[in-house]
Amino acid sequence: MREIQKTELLHSQVYTILKAMIMESEFQPGERLVETKVALQLGVSRGTVREAFQMLLKDGLLTRDNNVIFVYNPSVQDIVDVYECRKSLESLAVKLATTHIQDEQLNQLGFVLEESKKAVKRNDTQTLTNLNQEFHDIIDLASHNKQLIQLCEVIKTKTLYIRNNVLKNHFKNFSDFVDDHERIYLAIKERKASKAEQEMITHIEKSFETIQNALNSDPI
Repeated sequence: MREIQKTELLHSQVYTILKAMIMESEFQPGERLVETKVALQLGVSRGTVREAFQMLLKDGLLTRDNNVIFVYNPSVQDIVDVYECRKSLESLAVKLATTHIQDEQLNQLGFVLEESKKAVKRNDTQTLTNLNQEFHDIIDLASHNKQLIQLCEVIKTKTLYIRNNVLKNHFKNFSDFVDDHERIYLAIKERKASKAEQEMITHIEKSFETIQNALNSDPI
């Protein structure tokens, strides 16, 4: 069990701990979470856990049914909805980023791409997962649109949750997404906003196609 440090607001720290536990499958989709049990596990008050639960409810990682708290267990339609939102938000983000990206951010994007290629050769799945997230994070930040960045963060969290917890055995061909990333990076570098936007749409549609194939072969 993760330890609480007494150096920051407890409810914020409990939120961070519980979010990590949810994302890392320490709690299962659909599992009921009980305030008293979680409070005892973490050595904090029920009130602190309640505040953390409220934050996770806003993130969509917990759901409430008749005042009972459950870990988010997405339906097929939920997954479709998440990817539709992701396609719209991230295609807008890359379009804006192509115009507003700073040299340092462009260099970071190129570095992440090169590290991803190395990780593919090593078949280093965990590093690739982290680099994939970092690549998209850099683009979102480079949009310089605070509201869009916040919306993208919510959707990316749900996307990662779905991959890690619901469809974790179906994301294996990482070389494809690295190729997609290279095309996106080159379009940004060349300041071709429309091309970058279309490459991002294609990238996310391919990812969603993987989801659809997974759902067809192994329905949730």
